[in-house]
Amino acid sequence: MKLRALNLAIEAITAVLLLLWIYTGLSKLIQFDKFRFEAGRSPFLQHIAPLVAVMVPAGELLIAAMLIFKPTRVAGLYASLFLITLFTGYVYTMLHYAYDLPCSCGGIIELLTWEQHLVVNLMFTLLTVIAILLQSRLTILNRQNMSLS
Repeated sequence: MKLRALNLAIEAITAVLLLLWIYTGLSKLIQFDKFRFEAGRSPFLQHIAPLVAVMVPAGELLIAAMLIFKPTRVAGLYASLFLITLFTGYVYTMLHYAYDLPCSCGGIIELLTWEQHLVVNLMFTLLTVIAILLQSRLTILNRQNMSLS
């Protein structure tokens, strides 16, 4: 029963992360010119905006693909943690050190204030950490069950 609950929790968090990465990646690609322009307005990204405009949505969609398949799911969770932590740090830095706050986010996320965006990112970061911890616990339990068999 414990294994089933762990699996269900991991699957639910993975599904939420999949929605996040697919939605944000596709939104940026659909509005690519806008995303590239807004990234270029960022005081911290303006010199690398063309690279960011390509790499961010590609990375988001690659992470989504990694999360879909069981053999790459753990790597996808760690990649998710890396990227959402990077985004969270960027939002925090923009809030505290930038005078102009251009929004290069896609879709409904651009409707959030920067403070709300920070909170949302922190929630996704926490969910990702929880999924990684649950996955580690599941791996340990599976090993124990295999050694008992």
